[in-house]
Amino acid sequence: MAYLDIITLADAKVYLRIDDTLTEDDAQITRMINAALSYVERYTNHVLFAQDKEYRWIDGCVSVYDHPVNSEVPADLVVEHKTLHKNYSLGTDKSLIELNVGYTLPADVPQELIEVAYELIESLYYEKETNKSIQSRISTISELMLNQYKRFIVWEQEA
Repeated sequence: MAYLDIITLADAKVYLRIDDTLTEDDAQITRMINAALSYVERYTNHVLFAQDKEYRWIDGCVSVYDHPVNSEVPADLVVEHKTLHKNYSLGTDKSLIELNVGYTLPADVPQELIEVAYELIESLYYEKETNKSIQSRISTISELMLNQYKRFIVWEQEA
């Protein structure tokens, strides 16, 4: 699966009210689809299509903020479910753990995240001439939807 399985070029063109016979901007719109969904993914830590990722063990523990986690947990791991992430711990350090994370079907991706991506695509397409940042281009409602799904990363400092 890829970003174009979540929002197809044809769907984006309908949303943008572009006739499907006009193809000169197709490559540009495809890049905008990828950029918008990548932004949503990075902002929320919701992985929009299933993929294998490696996570580094630190002091016998790894915190996984990506969502959803599809992998079965090995029997020798202890899983601690936190509000916004999962901790996997093991008595000894390993260097890496590989997990499959992300939505397995396009229909499983939360509709709110897709709607935010559509708004970003529209903004990128019609406001490409402006020098506004992406943050200033999205509506308050879209920002609220993104924040509803955001999984925070907590850094701990040593005393």
